[in-house]
Amino acid sequence: MSSWVPLDPTAPPDKLVIPRRRPASVTLAGVLMYGSGALGLLSAAALLIAAESVVQGFQREASRLGVGASEASEIANAMRTVLLSTGLGALAFAVLSVFLARGVLRRNEAARIGALAIAVGSLGCGVVRTSVTAFGGSVDWTVAVEQASPALGSQVAAAFDHAMPSWLVGLGGGLTDLQTLGYIAVAVLLLMPASVEYFRTRRQAIAPD
Repeated sequence: MSSWVPLDPTAPPDKLVIPRRRPASVTLAGVLMYGSGALGLLSAAALLIAAESVVQGFQREASRLGVGASEASEIANAMRTVLLSTGLGALAFAVLSVFLARGVLRRNEAARIGALAIAVGSLGCGVVRTSVTAFGGSVDWTVAVEQASPALGSQVAAAFDHAMPSWLVGLGGGLTDLQTLGYIAVAVLLLMPASVEYFRTRRQAIAPD
């Protein structure tokens, strides 16, 4: 018996893959995504590992500066939540970056769109991460306390500055800067005309009359 099946005119047309050589812009974007993802993993790991010691150091410094135990505890809990959430967010973006880099190099249009979204999201996450580490002393942590006095804000800022290790600020800031440059380059490379054309991998097949 013949295995031939007649063409269904009501079925959607097939899609044909158009072979194209991968442009250098796409290759470089994929490599930079791997690199930026690796930097993000290091930065997130450093923050997650150091978060608890920062919180404990803050509580010791706050007690030394005369902050009440209940107030210091409430602020420390809020601080712990923010640091861990920021670290986990950075970790998630880093993992997604590495995952999508493979799709970009394999000519997956969805991966290209995802890579652009990850680039924007990682930039925002980097800003937040820097704000709560390098500039954490300027954050109003006293919002976790009801009816906080102006003096408490100054004490909390001083305690935070003493508790935040300089190595974490330097490492996190340096890695975030490199990661930011990498993601900006990724966005530019993937939006180049050669890259956009490369990811148009399929065309509609036209059934013969």
